[in-house]
Amino acid sequence: MSIRNSNLSPDLDLARRIEFHEAWSSSEHALTQTRLYPETGAVTMPLADGCLVYCGKKSPLNQVIGWGLSGPVLTSDLHRIEAFYRSRGLPPRVRVCPLADPTLPQLLGQLGYIVQDQMNVYARHVDADDVDAIEVESPFHPDVRIRIATPDEVALWFRQAGAGGDWAEPDGLAFMQIRCALKSETAFFLAWQMGRAVSGGALEIHNGVASLMAAETLPAFRNQGIHTALLHARLMAAAKAGCDLAMVHTRPGAVSQGN
Repeated sequence: MSIRNSNLSPDLDLARRIEFHEAWSSSEHALTQTRLYPETGAVTMPLADGCLVYCGKKSPLNQVIGWGLSGPVLTSDLHRIEAFYRSRGLPPRVRVCPLADPTLPQLLGQLGYIVQDQMNVYARHVDADDVDAIEVESPFHPDVRIRIATPDEVALWFRQAGAGGDWAEPDGLAFMQIRCALKSETAFFLAWQMGRAVSGGALEIHNGVASLMAAETLPAFRNQGIHTALLHARLMAAAKAGCDLAMVHTRPGAVSQGN
């Protein structure tokens, strides 16, 4: 896809947009989960421009997001973080951006915090001028239709993808439905071929930032350009919604880096 050079530089302004988008996403997830499943005790607490997130003891969203991007951090803030999570029976987890204020890794290191895992973030510029280019260069599949899925279709997709289980709150299937379709400003796109859903991926939009996530294509339909078409469809939707930044998260070395 030869869309024009994005000319993005990894500066603090870009990092803040990305991290604060993630803080919004997790906070919105917690709000939706509280409405649908109040027994899970999902809640958030603001911290500077970021937040603390709790969505049940098993949730992968339990962490501090966006801390250290608005200036030096305070030991008293870390005490608040530790009290918040330990009162809920969990060790505190802090998401640290490489461009955070140096006082953040210094403080965490002094108090014995260790790196648990890493994620890469890829971002590109996108705007209305990209729409025509994306439409022209997207793979042409006369028998593939891509559209936003209904809640029932989203549930069926994640059930067949094996997202069920007790790895999240209230369970994995409900978690993925909230994260990818039920919370505000979020939609799940499905690619259909011969009446069967063969590829899917979510798009969440907030304050001009589009995050593309949870993409998967059934094994028998890979390497046919369907996944790329789904990626392009979400970029088009982001551009038409007025977004100027699109991003994806992947683990280092993961196949998803191809996105």
